[in-house]
Order: sequence, then structure tokens, then C-alpha cells
Amino acid sequence: MEKLVSSKQLSTDPNQTTFQKYEKVCQIAANSGFDLKKQNKDHFQFVQIPKKYDLLLLILLVLFSFYTRFWRLSEPDEVIFDEVHFGKFVSWYLKGEYFFDIHPPFSKLIMSLIAKFCSFVPTFDFTNISDKYPAEIDYLCLRKQTAFVSALLPPLSYLLLRTFSISVPSSLLVAIMFIFENIILVESRIIVTDAFLFLFILLTIIFNLQLAKYRPFTFQWMLFMFLTAVALGCSVSTKLTALGTYAAVGISQIIQLYTNYRRNVYQKTTFLKWSNIGSPFVFFLLDLLTRGIVFLGSTILIFCISYYFHFNLLVFNGSGDDFMSYEFKLSVRHLNSNQVFKNDLFELGYFQKLWELNSKMHSSNMGISTPHHYSSKWYEWPLHQGTPVK
Repeated sequence: MEKLVSSKQLSTDPNQTTFQKYEKVCQIAANSGFDLKKQNKDHFQFVQIPKKYDLLLLILLVLFSFYTRFWRLSEPDEVIFDEVHFGKFVSWYLKGEYFFDIHPPFSKLIMSLIAKFCSFVPTFDFTNISDKYPAEIDYLCLRKQTAFVSALLPPLSYLLLRTFSISVPSSLLVAIMFIFENIILVESRIIVTDAFLFLFILLTIIFNLQLAKYRPFTFQWMLFMFLTAVALGCSVSTKLTALGTYAAVGISQIIQLYTNYRRNVYQKTTFLKWSNIGSPFVFFLLDLLTRGIVFLGSTILIFCISYYFHFNLLVFNGSGDDFMSYEFKLSVRHLNSNQVFKNDLFELGYFQKLWELNSKMHSSNMGISTPHHYSSKWYEWPLHQGTPVK
């Protein structure tokens, strides 16, 4: 551009707006055979899209990833590690027995829904680790869910890095590490929800990166903001540890807002006509308000909807009754009984139950003082002295 446009040509009236100066530069560039508007029509060019040859590598990564997750998935045919918990959760959802867990229910609801479609029979109690699965229990129905979700992580990690314009060898190395990393591989072959959490966090990062490409108030910008918010809401509704991702996305939004304001991009939107609204600062406030409503609203909505199904599915008394107040217990009935023990004067409403349950979850999490019986010190892993998981 420096060779195509001289300093004399770029001299403009100081009273002109940034957009008018931009239009003049585009006109000068067009006279020189360079279509600047086409290069920067709807989005910024600081993020690149993966090339076509990446498709072949993605296919290979998918094949290797699915193979490592599904190979001999039925072994061992006994309860492993936290299957003793999540297997119970799925069974209790299907039987309608109330239980208490320190994590939100979103991914557990997904697993239970798929188990319902697979005609999973919740007759096994998942009482102890190493208990052998009976022949009539389709435990593979539950393990396959985790394996399938986890198999998506390596190709998505490759796609994420390539979107960052990271080189093919480096992106491929990270994807291979996702495929063969021991902890991720183990957790992808048993009945746990960590794979769902990793998937939602990866999707959040990918969608947020795409969001940063586009100018505010374009269709693409609105689409990727919605997808980012939904993925983020699913992450937080799976485990509250995803609030760290929420903080990272929040910082990213602040950077995007500042960058957009400094570039005065609000003076040139391509989806809606805002020329009669006011100054760029007005657009900045509108952008800020839109992001806040979409991100906070989507997260709260997904979080509340997941608990709505949680409360309405668990209608019988169960192991979680002892954690809750007397008023909370009035909303459940005794198992194998149609009598509902409730009093409209004392029974808690939905939001009261939501508040009580999350308060109890928080206090239970904060009350954990003893280390996990399978935990190991950070310095023990390189020396292979860690506690093995049974």
C-alpha cells in the first residue's frame, strides 16, 4: 500500500471522520488496482482460516482418536474409579430417585437421556469399585458416550490452533498429545463427565475466536456470539470449575470492545444502518450491552433449564434427601407410592430449591479438607510414584 498510495494522495481534511478517510483510502487503492474493501468487507484479517489440505489431517486425527477411545472399550467389565458415582447418577435419573451431587446436572442429564434412548435398564447399583457388571447391564451404552465426546477433542484442538495460524507440525503435535495423553485417554474410556466439560470449553474458545474476526452487528458476529454463549453456558452447567473459562472469555470481550472502539469500526457496519444513532461511543455502549445480555442471559438460562429438568425428573425420595431441608423434602414422595407429601404453605418453589441446592453444593465443596484417596503429589508423576487409579 505504501507504494500504491503517496503521502500527497493521503492528505485529507482534518474535519473528516475516520470513516470518510477510510473511504478515500479505499478509493485511492481501487484506482491503483487494489480492492481494499473486498479484503476487509465484513471481518478483520488478523485470524486466518485453515487451508484445504488440513481436511486430510483432520480426517486422520478423527480416525486415530476414535480408534484409541473405542478399542476394547468393554474392558475391564467392572466398575472403574468414578463410574461408581456417575453410573449411580444415571440410574437415579432413570428411576426418578432424588440424589445430591456437588456439580451441576447438565452433562449428567445428557448421559441419562441417551441411556434412556438406548433402553438402559437401571437395575445395577454401582455400589463398589471393582464390582463386576452383570451380563444384562449395557454399561457400554454409558462408556460409549464419553468415548465419542472425547474422540472429538483432538481434531478440535488441531482446528483451534490452525485457526490461530499455528503451523501444521505444532498443531498436529498438540492433537497427537490429546489422542495419547494418558489421563485424557483413561477418562475418555470410563463413565465420567469430564469429556463433556473439555468439549464445551474447546467449543467456547473456538467460537470466541471466530467472534473476534467479525465486525459488530453483522450476522456472523451475532451467530458466533450466540454459539460462544451457549457453549460457555453448557460448560458452567457441567462443572463450576468452568467459571475460569468464563473469566477468560470475559477478558477477551473487554479486549474486543477496546479494539473495536479504538478502530472506530462502529462507523462502518455492514448488517444494520446505525448512522443516525450517534457517536462511536454510543455504538461501544450498545456493543457492551449486547455482549453482556447474550453471555449472561444464555448462561443463566441453560443453568436454570438444566435444574428445571433435574427437579422434575427426581420426584421420589432417595439418597440425597438427607442433605436438604424439611421444606425441600416436601416436593418428593416416597418411592413406589403415589402419595405426594407436600404442603403448599411450606413447599419451596423452583428458585428457592435452586438457591438451597446450590448453597449446599457450595458449602460441600468448600468443606472438603481431606485429599482424594487417589491423589498424588505433583512431583511424584515424573518418577512414576503416583497412586494408581483402580
